Amino acid sequence: MEVTIEKNGSGRMIPPVPLWSVTGHLPAGVLEGTGEQGGRTVSSLIALTGSLAEVNRQVRERRNLDGDPLSFPGSLLLALEPLPSGVSWDVEALLALASSAGVVTLAVKLPADDGALPVNVKRLAERLGLVVLAVRNTWQFGIAAQELLSGAAHIQGLLISRVAAECRTPYGSLSHLLQRLGVAIGHEVTLVDPSGKLISADSPGPEPMPEPTGSLDASAEILVLVHREQEHGPRLRVVPGASLDQERSAILAALEVAAIAVSELLSRQRLERERDARHRIAALGQLIDNAGDVTPSFRARALELGWTLDGYHIAFRVITRESVDLVARKPDLDRALMREKIQASTVEQSDGWSGWISFPSKPGPAEVSRISSALRRAQRDLGATIATQFGVGRLQAQPEGIVSSLEEANDAARIAGARENSGYFVHVDRLDMAQLLLIWTRTDTFRPAARELLAPLLKAGPELLKTLTTFLDCESSLTETAAILNVHRNTVSDRIRRIQSLISINLEDPEARLALQLACRSVLTDTPE
Repeated sequence: MEVTIEKNGSGRMIPPVPLWSVTGHLPAGVLEGTGEQGGRTVSSLIALTGSLAEVNRQVRERRNLDGDPLSFPGSLLLALEPLPSGVSWDVEALLALASSAGVVTLAVKLPADDGALPVNVKRLAERLGLVVLAVRNTWQFGIAAQELLSGAAHIQGLLISRVAAECRTPYGSLSHLLQRLGVAIGHEVTLVDPSGKLISADSPGPEPMPEPTGSLDASAEILVLVHREQEHGPRLRVVPGASLDQERSAILAALEVAAIAVSELLSRQRLERERDARHRIAALGQLIDNAGDVTPSFRARALELGWTLDGYHIAFRVITRESVDLVARKPDLDRALMREKIQASTVEQSDGWSGWISFPSKPGPAEVSRISSALRRAQRDLGATIATQFGVGRLQAQPEGIVSSLEEANDAARIAGARENSGYFVHVDRLDMAQLLLIWTRTDTFRPAARELLAPLLKAGPELLKTLTTFLDCESSLTETAAILNVHRNTVSDRIRRIQSLISINLEDPEARLALQLACRSVLTDTPE
């Protein structure tokens, strides 16, 4: 006779039962045991009839008396007939054969009901690492063990059926699906990345199912890959706390079913995000090409995208410093901005994202400064997972202002790549304008930026601009500048001090001197004679 608990349809063994739950089960009638039980589990019961020699032959040949194959790994082997009296080599042979076959536990009935295992059996069992149990009644023990294994199968089937029912319902929200899966499983279900960082979860979690009765074992988290082919992809996580092993195994099986639904939802959301990204990119390209002539149809399209075109705008540009999935990570940028209470329109780019913040009326300097600080904090927040360089444009008005501010922000972001001391963050203000001129010499924004930088000198008359240009051309030599301008050296020195006070730029900085030299040449070339 052979009794086994079969595999389920997925090929997974029925959830294993802790060995201690079998030995501690009163109906099993265990009298004595030898060997370290520890955290061992059993996943099947094999009960063999026949004499001890016949039992040994069945174990050796891995077939029962009817010739059917037997699978012993992870099993509890039960010899139904009592062992013979006295010290028998057949008993030791049974222990050796069982251990070699992968049996976890051997249950036997001794000739006497005192339950005392022979010394030779104890010694051999310890040497083989095999747990041997002396039971009062082999048939009673077999029925009790099978009930425990069947109960584990019932738990697994119940959880899988609940999860499958939820998976048949279409969900548009990942958080909603995870919440419903948590209700079905009885524990909060979260989505985490390979490092364990939370991607999505609902708080508070679902109401837990009643804790199983009996002894509990402290357990760690249970993780299942959402996309089986992606080893470094997201995972479903459940932390059941103290739970029976069969419950943990049932949760694992249920999570594998749940992962199919989550994978399908994530794939569908990915396609939707890619479609939306293409729409945003195309719309931004149209805005850049036609900023001065925005049609009513484009305004309607912008409204659908949630974009504000009128009013005042501050644009920003984010360039990633590492390879990332820009479509998938855009929500991370949006969340970082929202945490700083920044309502922004954001668009995917080839190497990062662009965006702008809109105001119905012109904000004051304090508000602009607050926005700049908030963007810097958002960059630091995003930097926990994505390294970026961040550029911020100036406040500009109307749709064409969005484009102008975006151009400035793009240039600023590229400068930020070399500004480690500023946290790879550059805001186009007066202090950064000189450095922006270094890369603006071939853009349409160069001359206006140069004139703005030198505006205080232009208002003061032509002498200061001419003096600064000559001074820079003479490699900052006061004597040579004075000679060329035909003025006293002290006059040049006074003018240079006045120039520095007006434009607030350090002329000792080589980069600033070069930028000013380019700006002076641009303004002088652009000024009619």
